Amino acid sequence: MSDIRIIQGNQIGGCVTVISTCAEGVVHRIMIDYGSSLPGSDTTEDFEYPWADEPVDAVFFTHYHGDHVGRLMDIPNDVPLYMGETARQVMINIQEALAKLQDDEGEKHKRVLEVLRDDDRVHTFHFNDKYYDHVTGIPGFKIEPYSVDHSAYDAYMFLIEADDPKYENGKKVILHTGDFRGHGRRGKAMLPVIQYYIHKNGRKVNALIIEGTMMSRMEEEVKTETRMMYEAADYLRDHKYAFLICSSTNLDSLASFYQAAQMAASPFRRYLYTYNDYYRIQLKTFSDTAGGFSDVYQFENVYRLQLDKELQSGKWKKPMTQKALMERTGFLAIIKPEDWCEKYLDPFIEDYKSGKSEMDQMPVIIYSMWEGYIREYSKDENGNKVENKAKNRAWIDFLKRQEGKGVELKHIHTSGHASPQMLADVIKAVAPTDEIYPMHTEKPERFKELDIGEYASKIVEI
Repeated sequence: MSDIRIIQGNQIGGCVTVISTCAEGVVHRIMIDYGSSLPGSDTTEDFEYPWADEPVDAVFFTHYHGDHVGRLMDIPNDVPLYMGETARQVMINIQEALAKLQDDEGEKHKRVLEVLRDDDRVHTFHFNDKYYDHVTGIPGFKIEPYSVDHSAYDAYMFLIEADDPKYENGKKVILHTGDFRGHGRRGKAMLPVIQYYIHKNGRKVNALIIEGTMMSRMEEEVKTETRMMYEAADYLRDHKYAFLICSSTNLDSLASFYQAAQMAASPFRRYLYTYNDYYRIQLKTFSDTAGGFSDVYQFENVYRLQLDKELQSGKWKKPMTQKALMERTGFLAIIKPEDWCEKYLDPFIEDYKSGKSEMDQMPVIIYSMWEGYIREYSKDENGNKVENKAKNRAWIDFLKRQEGKGVELKHIHTSGHASPQMLADVIKAVAPTDEIYPMHTEKPERFKELDIGEYASKIVEI
């Protein structure tokens, strides 16, 4: 017999799936994700999995976000880890940057690096020109990874066949979607993949485990990445001095803003500047991997912010500072909403107020992350004002201070998660015969409000 256990499924972040089966009289288990709870969740202390009493044969990671991989170091050393190849490199880049900290925190990240670099323990999915190779070395299981569109590049859903005599051919077929969406650049492939690969040769899915992040934000507008790119391009045509706040691992949105900056500057190029070298390394990783599939993911002319650095060119009569070049050509510069980044904004603000700005423009800030981090309050289902649990006080204060100086704050963003309509489309495309397990959602009960007909009766309460 097989079994599905969802842990912390009724919150966004820190969700864990354990699937067990019996092979030759021995219980075997796989785990999908082992991450940290997100700021603002009701969970104040993450659960402790009973590794000794319920050992797992392997842990599979859907993608590299902290709420899915954040507790990697709590996994026993003898448990194999499976993840995407690019996801692994993105995680290594992050840990290499954090390992440079000169304290106990830095030592902790060095230990994480050792794990991620261990080729004997970390296994990555191999693409063989048509699909990713299936994992068959775990007794009682076959696991098929399929790439999905998400705000984290190199994210996966898993089709799992678990030994179970109750089912046809002695296999229970389980699809775990991980985090996904349909409105990113690769989102259109989701339903065809389900039709062609998941249901190949008439295979039926018995149980669907599906994320539902947007079920608590059903009224939120979900725009496509392409639409967001054109919106950003229109804005950047009128605002040549733009600072961007965006996650270093959100490839699609970073590509959208980079391409928007080039569209706004056409027929010329607009350089991209970053607040540290780590960001440049991450962008190069994306250029070297995703950039091989599409030019939209190629990042060129990326430089570290060093406003006073003297630059030279054979085309110039005399050297100029980086700041002078930025003023002449316009720019898109990535910063963090933290106090130390004011040193990048203030010189441009002062030049504008003193009349020295070459383009006579005040800098602007584009915020491209979830608004809940920078909003003090929101409204509940009854329209009552409630405090945002996930708000970041330091970020709010930083942005308010910049607005107080006259800097415009523009929110241009789209979700990394599936809209309610996309969730309904996936459920109907998968057509699970027995069970639907909502997870990664604060509102699992709302799945019954989706237009999914008979499948509403198959939803399992978590």
